Amino acid sequence: MIPITNPKLAGLEPRWAPFRGFSLVFDPPEEDSFSGALRAGLAALENDALIADFYLRLLPAASFHVTAWDGVNDAKLAEVAPEFRAAWERFLQAGAAKPFPEDLFRDVQASELLTCPDWDLRLGGVRIENWSNVSLVAHLEPADAAAAVRLERLRAARDALSEAFGRRFGVRPHPDYEPHVTLGYFANADLATASAPAVARWDAALRAATTGTILTLRRLHLSVFSDMTSFGADLA
Repeated sequence: MIPITNPKLAGLEPRWAPFRGFSLVFDPPEEDSFSGALRAGLAALENDALIADFYLRLLPAASFHVTAWDGVNDAKLAEVAPEFRAAWERFLQAGAAKPFPEDLFRDVQASELLTCPDWDLRLGGVRIENWSNVSLVAHLEPADAAAAVRLERLRAARDALSEAFGRRFGVRPHPDYEPHVTLGYFANADLATASAPAVARWDAALRAATTGTILTLRRLHLSVFSDMTSFGADLA
């Protein structure tokens, strides 16, 4: 019996544990060479030891996304300022039904992250990493100098929203931002720790599969979710 201690997983089939919240997520590109190459690379690894022996559970490809900023979710609810906690709990319990409450989302909807019509952020150079023995991610780098400048602008807009939102509600995302696609979650930290050779193999394979491809990210939308597979185009 494999112990499951990762709160995002409820079973190895996989079954995904409930996890409610909202994030600002880039719209999926209509067609791009990177996503197709990444999916093909992952398909070639479906029988690899990282899955068979170390119990990485891949997310469905349709739920792959790049998050720019994390808001309130089940894990952060206890950090919310007491006077706002009940309102955010009602929002999460309601399944994030629209319209989004103006008193809760004023700072988010006014942020440059959402109001910018086109970030034109070109990313490539995938690097596969085990993040904190919890998840496996494809870390992405700016494809050129112009993309590096745009990424710094996005980081500044992210910091500004984090400051305003945190000052009001007491909740901030991690201060460092590295664009990435989460590929899946490990069943437990012990297996994740032991998987280093397999992760290195995936890094080499997926680097090779995606070499020369570019992921272009343009607009952000406000996405609500109920588990790690339910990211959708819930436009603000």
